[in-house]
Amino acid sequence: MHLLHKSAALAAVVVALSLAACEDDPPSRDRANNAPAIGAGGSLAVKPSLLGEDGETASAGVAESYVPTGDIIADSGFRPQVDGFAFENYGNDVGPQNLTPAEVQALFGDQVCVGGNGDDCRLIPPAERWLANENERMAGGHCMGFSVAAIRMFQESLEPEPFGAEEPAELEIVGNADLQRSIAEHWVYQDLPLIQEEIVQGAPAEVLDTLVEALDSGEEDYTLGILMADGSGGHAVTPFAVEDKGDGTAAILVYDNNFPGITRAVTVDIEDDTWTYVGGTNPQNLGEVYEGTAETESMVLLPTNPGDEIQPCFFCREDALTQGAGLGTVLPDAKAYSEVTLGGDPANHPHLVFVDEEGRRTGIVDGELITEIPGIRVQRGFSVRNWESAPEPKYQIPAGRDIAVTIDGSNLKKRTTAKIDLVGNGLVVAIEDIEMSPGQEDNVLVSGGGDGLVYEVGGKGESAPQFFAGLEDGDASYTFAATAAGVRKGSVIGMFIDREEGNVLLDASDVKGSVDGKAFFGLLLGKATAEEELVWGTDELELGGRGGDVYFNYKETPEAGEPLTLEVGPEDGPFETLKAPFDP
Repeated sequence: MHLLHKSAALAAVVVALSLAACEDDPPSRDRANNAPAIGAGGSLAVKPSLLGEDGETASAGVAESYVPTGDIIADSGFRPQVDGFAFENYGNDVGPQNLTPAEVQALFGDQVCVGGNGDDCRLIPPAERWLANENERMAGGHCMGFSVAAIRMFQESLEPEPFGAEEPAELEIVGNADLQRSIAEHWVYQDLPLIQEEIVQGAPAEVLDTLVEALDSGEEDYTLGILMADGSGGHAVTPFAVEDKGDGTAAILVYDNNFPGITRAVTVDIEDDTWTYVGGTNPQNLGEVYEGTAETESMVLLPTNPGDEIQPCFFCREDALTQGAGLGTVLPDAKAYSEVTLGGDPANHPHLVFVDEEGRRTGIVDGELITEIPGIRVQRGFSVRNWESAPEPKYQIPAGRDIAVTIDGSNLKKRTTAKIDLVGNGLVVAIEDIEMSPGQEDNVLVSGGGDGLVYEVGGKGESAPQFFAGLEDGDASYTFAATAAGVRKGSVIGMFIDREEGNVLLDASDVKGSVDGKAFFGLLLGKATAEEELVWGTDELELGGRGGDVYFNYKETPEAGEPLTLEVGPEDGPFETLKAPFDP
């Protein structure tokens, strides 16, 4: 029997718990007893958001608060006008303070720093790239961060006083960099390994059952994620009560951070196993309806409590030291993965489509999310303020697995620039400044072992893609950057790292360039330790054709002031020795 059909029994349990008032009652149950009536308005003075310091974009008092008429069968005691923020959700276009190295260290432990601590932490290259990717993915909105931060303040595991007020609804966001950083840190909860392991996803009725139990017990406070059908983005809201509306329907009452201070409702039809939410980017735009079914599994619950622990670091080396106070851990071999991320304009970007040796696909194809390849996990993001501005999902590839991916520009409205990177096991490899036109398809071979990428240029004319790699090795971190100029359609470029030997290969043997079949490359190598940062570089590499490969060994970097030795030539030789000068 579905839990909604037990509404009378559940209501009796709620009453019994309130009468008992035992010392062992969960805090949320006490809060429910003393909380204001659901849907009560008028008690929140809406504050200016980063969207507009005059407060004109603020929602309370413009959209009406939902007032339940049925039986409340579960209630945490959270109330938007008291426990939510009084300012509206925002994106990156308003220039907020997002993640810094200090938050990454707090999440994953000291192992992410090659030197320094807190605000002075110098991140290892994969951690630095992960930070940049997470911040970029907040472009569409910080809704997940709003929900988690508000929940943790409600739980009293995060105090509002250090951010400037005694209650969440009294906090200001304008000029409050510390609170902006905290919201960004809580936004990334959706991408943390321990939280991903506990996400509840399934048919709407099943998700509703779990939520009712959690709200009633107070053992976990969830964020409710609602996803777009094509997988290109989603919104995160804070569920705090469930109403039995009768006739096999229920309303999940939520704090929507696009509408501060008021109660909103997600409707669940138990008989049809569907959900519906009337939303929009703000109260002036309420004409959009978002919905899902048992097949789409597009309504999910994300737990809060697992985020209180230091997370296992998926992008740190598997053989890294993982013992010691504050150092952190890595994922076990059976759970290890590399993460593939596409970056670019959140409102006009291509899609990634993975293809395996059997022709199965995973990715967004013709506006629909397809998940045919076993083992590849799709990590859809909850970052939407504007539903038309949604970053691409991230993809997790099991460690050691190679796979082909197409950068598909068939959906592009206009020419754009994108990037793709692979992060995992102490390494990041990326292709940046990929010029994409509508209809263009570029191909990439991704190494799930985390040691390289091969890129085939599909665009017309000449392009200038940039390759980047970074890794940690012992007590040092290394970064490599190669910039190509004059690369024509059909060119194939690869970058590979052999971490056992320390060799780096830039394979340009199949490059079609503008000067006698060759193109020009610039190359930089950086080495950082806790004591110093060193850089070598040259922009005089003319590559392409049979002699178009460059080799060097990062473990044999010279002393400061001495040039770096490069070997240029085909795989089987002969090689020409070049020197990349030291750059002070």
